[in-house]
Amino acid sequence: MVAASASASLARCVAHKTSASGSAKSAFAGKPVAPARAAASRARRAGVTTRAVVTPPQTHDNARPDTTLRPVSAAAVDSSKALEQFRSMGGASRYASEAKSSIVSIGLSIHTCPVEVREKMAVPEDKWEEAVAELCSYPHVEEAGILSTCNRMEIYVVALSWHRGVREVEEWMSKYSGIPLAELREHLFLLRDQDATSHLLKVSGGLDSVVMGEGQILAQVKNVFALGENVDGFGRHLSGLFKAAITAGKRVRSETSIASGAVSGSSAAAELGQMKLPGGNFHGCRVMIV
Repeated sequence: MVAASASASLARCVAHKTSASGSAKSAFAGKPVAPARAAASRARRAGVTTRAVVTPPQTHDNARPDTTLRPVSAAAVDSSKALEQFRSMGGASRYASEAKSSIVSIGLSIHTCPVEVREKMAVPEDKWEEAVAELCSYPHVEEAGILSTCNRMEIYVVALSWHRGVREVEEWMSKYSGIPLAELREHLFLLRDQDATSHLLKVSGGLDSVVMGEGQILAQVKNVFALGENVDGFGRHLSGLFKAAITAGKRVRSETSIASGAVSGSSAAAELGQMKLPGGNFHGCRVMIV
């Protein structure tokens, strides 16, 4: 009797819950559940705890962190230091403050220039020191030396800025000779650093002369070195360069046979005339030299 009564009560409770669940399902039937709520519900059923994540603001890839957060006062200090450094240089241009100088060779030779132009550019010995001083008075010319012969007029300078140094040397050449710069440039050659050094060594060795190996040019290079010994504008760079050229010229003539034949224009002309004679010599001939 008691068992039957308990069974009947349990049956009534199950039936009530079933009817309540059905009523809830029927109440929400046809209504969509929000995605966020559905996801939260699934997470709760799965036992997963969700957490909000805060994403920091994005910055530009090229932004430098040391400058983006740099205080204005530090930038002002750096600007003040830069201004003081500029004033300490006397307001000089960046070319005047360059540590590296260039050796520049610019001039005229028998290969590039007619004799009438070379004559106007010739610098005699008594005006050599004055010409060097005038060249060194330009702001971008530190040292200067002039090799002036009958076949060439070459100026060697140590320039702070080689573009400006070349322009200043050209201005001096035009002023000295009285030849317009546009006309003068048609005959000029220009060499820099290693090319300028190699050129002077070739000149001293007689490799750039009309007659290969002629010895007079070596004496003329020696004369430039002697003239510049007591001149302030002929500094240690050019002094060392011309000393090396003299050594190279001596070695070329002592270690090779370059000076074994005719070593001047007059001797070459005499040998050529002798070859043209019937007997191959000057015996019984009268010779007139003009």
